[in-house]
Amino acid sequence: MEAEILFKLRFLSDLTEGPGGHPLFVLTEIQEGTPPRYRSRLALWEGGVRFLTQEEARRPRYAEPYIYFLRSSAPGEPPQLFRLDQRGGEAERLTEFPGGVLDYALSSKGEVYLLAREDKTAKDQPQLYEAWPFKFDGRGRLSERPVGLFQLGEGEPLLRRYPPIKEMVFGKDGLYLVAAEDPGAQAAGRDTLYRLEGEGRLVPVWGGKGPIYGLDAGEEGLVFLAHAFEHGGGTEARLYFLPYGGSPRVLAEGSFQNSLNSDLRYGGYRQGPRIGPDGAVYAVRTERGEAPLYRFTPGKEERVAGGTVVAFAFGKGLFLLTEGFCRGVALEGPGVFFDPNEGLFPALPEPILTEWESPEGHRVPGHVLVPEGEGPHPLILYIHGGPHTAFGRAMMLELYLFLRAGYGVAFCNPRGSTGYGQAYALLKDWGEADERDLLGFLDHVLERFPFDPARVGVAGGSYGGYMVNWLTARHPERFKAAVTDRSISNWYSFFGSSDIGPRFTHLELFANPWERPEVLWDKSPLRLVHRVRTPTLVVHSEEDHRCPIDQGETWYTALWHLGVKTRFFRVPEEGHELSRSGRPDRRVARLQAYLDWWKTHL
Repeated sequence: MEAEILFKLRFLSDLTEGPGGHPLFVLTEIQEGTPPRYRSRLALWEGGVRFLTQEEARRPRYAEPYIYFLRSSAPGEPPQLFRLDQRGGEAERLTEFPGGVLDYALSSKGEVYLLAREDKTAKDQPQLYEAWPFKFDGRGRLSERPVGLFQLGEGEPLLRRYPPIKEMVFGKDGLYLVAAEDPGAQAAGRDTLYRLEGEGRLVPVWGGKGPIYGLDAGEEGLVFLAHAFEHGGGTEARLYFLPYGGSPRVLAEGSFQNSLNSDLRYGGYRQGPRIGPDGAVYAVRTERGEAPLYRFTPGKEERVAGGTVVAFAFGKGLFLLTEGFCRGVALEGPGVFFDPNEGLFPALPEPILTEWESPEGHRVPGHVLVPEGEGPHPLILYIHGGPHTAFGRAMMLELYLFLRAGYGVAFCNPRGSTGYGQAYALLKDWGEADERDLLGFLDHVLERFPFDPARVGVAGGSYGGYMVNWLTARHPERFKAAVTDRSISNWYSFFGSSDIGPRFTHLELFANPWERPEVLWDKSPLRLVHRVRTPTLVVHSEEDHRCPIDQGETWYTALWHLGVKTRFFRVPEEGHELSRSGRPDRRVARLQAYLDWWKTHL
């Protein structure tokens, strides 16, 4: 199995209810060419896949007799709203907004409200800013021009607004929307739930304390996820039900939605909460390395589907998009199991579950992949990003490529990971509790499996890249080779250059450059870079606005000037999501750069 297997992959996403109660979804393939591109088409499952479009389609929604979806006429062009009449005919373009359609809400009666930009910001022109954030990963420079809320078929918007509306849904008594009240609330991550009333007036309903997301509506009221950052960046969400005209009540708490790591997803995945046809609330919640689907009613919760769910929809039964240790996303439902990559992968072993019992009284769960043969084998400690994500029952192609190349892989969920409760998810002191968990787990693995302690590598991306920098600086003799990917090396520059810098820095380290500045420097790997001895491959994308490229540039430059064996794999035109949704040939080149580095240095 080589890195080029990625070109053969197919991805399922955007699951929703379609005509006749059949599951409607997007199937994405990688199209050959120079360069290769993703090709996403709308499809319906009717005992088999029936393609409804040949051109790009995403975010489908159905209201008889039309399927609505978004499409860009060419790469780089803003998306417009289309609809396809199931009674026959070609897809019809419904909008012509210069800046494109950002999102839309569809009622069961076929009413459509949409968010759109009435002008297009020229990429080659200067831009003035008076608010924050001014950029976002995957989108580049943001616009502070108001976004219009339109009713389909009407020329003038119902309102123009900045900060823009984030989510909207039709309720029994009108349209509900989520947005930050003002630029200050936007910068702080505080959202408010509104109801749209006549003449484009937004009436506040609830919120203003923290993020609100996952909005859905039913006959009795609304559901959504929210919190108020009570525990900093590791705060778990509460699931709220808000009856029309009433006060919200909490149905449950936890790591809602699927936060498991995988590099075999592409597209959008609706994970709830959603109000089902039975009036109950359904939502995915990450728990101990899985992401099961739950059904919630007042005072009761029950698991509806185990394993790992990445999306669900109702129709002629409950349909799921699921994934496993050794496969990507597949469609499941009554009489249905469709894996678009069936037969593509050779027989892959499931990772071996193992736990390290910490002397502090908790257990650190993780997994091990062991190559064939007696060993001792070289080992790679692989660290997930976030830090508030987790490893679990979801395939990481990257790790299996390492395994097939002859390397063992150990990966675990140290403190800061999701799915193990609020106390475990909370991580105030980066580089301390997590370091003890990672190294304790590594020692545990080396004691119990046939690995060579003199040939241990370490790799990770985002927060995982930060920990690679931190561990190789704090323990210079521990690792034989390292790969640091889209990392953080300097909290001072991260604060101002990241699209989430000020809020993330405050919520994770509880410090700012002008308040407790010593914390930012103390937690910066750059402070200790002179101690690094480990040969290190630095991987970074030029358009990464989450962990900006200056972080990788600084680390590489310091290592080079200190005489440490290093190489810089620098990727143009890509952002923080290179490994998951970057251009296919660049994803393959990145994987090959890893494999080449391990071959040379491990």
